Amino acid sequence: MDGDAPWRGLGETLLVTAVSAVLPGMAHLRAGRVRTGTALLLSYTLALSGAVLAADRLRPALVDAAVRPDRLAGLVVGCAALAALWTLLIVRSYAVLRPAGLAWSLRLFGGAAVAVVCALAALPPLTVAHYGTLQRDLLDRLFPGGGPAPAALPSVTPGRPVPRPAAPPAEEPSALPPRLDVLLIGADADVTRPGLRTDSMTVASIDTRTGRTLLLGLPRNLQHVPVWSGRRHVPFPPDELLNAVYALGRARPEVLADGAGRRVRDPGAELLKRTVGHILGRPVPYYAMIDMRSFRELVDAMGGVRVCLGRPVPVPREQIPRGVLPRGCRRLTGREALWYGRSRTGSDDYDRMARQKCLLWAIARQARPLPVLRGFQRLSRTVSRSVSTDLPRALLPDLVRLAARVRGAEVAVLQFVPPLVRTGDPDYRAIRRMTARAIAKSRNGTDNAAGLHMLGKSCA
Repeated sequence: MDGDAPWRGLGETLLVTAVSAVLPGMAHLRAGRVRTGTALLLSYTLALSGAVLAADRLRPALVDAAVRPDRLAGLVVGCAALAALWTLLIVRSYAVLRPAGLAWSLRLFGGAAVAVVCALAALPPLTVAHYGTLQRDLLDRLFPGGGPAPAALPSVTPGRPVPRPAAPPAEEPSALPPRLDVLLIGADADVTRPGLRTDSMTVASIDTRTGRTLLLGLPRNLQHVPVWSGRRHVPFPPDELLNAVYALGRARPEVLADGAGRRVRDPGAELLKRTVGHILGRPVPYYAMIDMRSFRELVDAMGGVRVCLGRPVPVPREQIPRGVLPRGCRRLTGREALWYGRSRTGSDDYDRMARQKCLLWAIARQARPLPVLRGFQRLSRTVSRSVSTDLPRALLPDLVRLAARVRGAEVAVLQFVPPLVRTGDPDYRAIRRMTARAIAKSRNGTDNAAGLHMLGKSCA
C-alpha cells in the first residue's frame, strides 16, 4: 500500500489542480494558503458575475469590436495575456500542492498532465485571439480606411449640374444616411472567357431606419448604355451591353472624372457604379463585388442555404451529376447554389436574375453565427480573395447594426426586364421614374407599383 501512496498523492494533486483551472484558488485553499486562495476565488467570482450581469451590454461591444481593427488588436493582446496568466495560475496551483520526494517518473508524469491542463485552459482565449487576428487581417485587406467615400453622381439631363448628395455630419463621419444604396456585382470569369464579366448587377437600396430593402435588378444585356464618368457621358458603342462597362473602366481608367481612376481600387467597378447611378437617376455611393467562382465556398462555409424551387433547374452534368436541381424546398451546397443562380439552360437571363434575388434573400436570412464561426478560417480566406468593395471601414459598426434590421424587414424587388423594359432600346427616363416610384412604395412597405413584388411572397 505504501508503494501506492505517491500515486494517490499525485493523483489528488492533479485533480485539485484541474479544479483550480475552473475555480482559481482551490489549490491554495487546499494547501492552507487561505488568504491567497480566498482572494483568487473571490476575484474570479466577482469577475464572472459581472460578466454575466453585463452580458447584454457586452454583446454589442463585442460586435462593435469585431469590425474595428484597433479594438481587435486589443482583444488579441488581451486574450493572449489571459492565456498566459491562466497557464501561470495552473502551474502555480500544481506547485503549491505537489508532494515532495516524488520519483523522476512521477514528476515527469505530473508535468505532462499539468501541461495538458494548461493547453486545454489556454485553448479558448488563444482561439479567440486567432479569430481576432484573421478578422483584423480581413478588415485591413477588404475595406478601405478613412471616412465615407464621395457618392457617384447621377444626372438626368446631360449638361445640367447635379448636386452632390449631402455628406454625413462632420462630428459623426460613420453615421449612415437615411437611405443607403450599394451596387452588388456578381462577377463571372472562366478559363474559356478571358477578363471579368459583371453578369449580375443589383442595387440594394436600404432604409437605414427600418431595414426595409428594395433590390433594383439591371439585366446584363441592356443596350444604348449611357456610360457616365461622374461629369459627362463616355463614348460607348450602342450595341455593347451593360456588362461591358466594367471592362471599359479597367482598360481606360482615365475616363473617370476628377482623376478618380488614379485613386480608386477598381476603376472598372467605379465606372459601373457611376453608370448605374446615372441610369437609375440617384446616387449609388458604394459597391460590393464577388467572384462567382468563389461563391460556392462562401455558401459551404455557412453550412449551405435552403431555397424553394418552383420548378426543376437544369444544370451541367459535369457540375452536378444528376444534371438537375429538383423542384421543392431543399438545402443547397455551395456548388448547387452557384448553379441555381447561374444556370440559363431551359430559361433565360431574366429567370436567372429572379433566382439570384431569391438566393440573396435566403442567404441574408439564414446566415447564422455558429456555422459561420466553424468555417471562419476558410471563409476569411475566400472573402479576401474573391470580394472587393469600397465601403469604408468607418461605416462597418453602423452596417453591422443595420444588418440585424435588414434580416427581419421586408425585401421588395424591381427587375428592369421585359415587358417592363425593352433591353435592346431602353427608355432610361422611364427607368428613373419607375425607380423613384418604387423607392417611395418600398419606404411605405407597399408593393403596388408596376413590376414591384416582395421576395418573401415569390421565394418562400
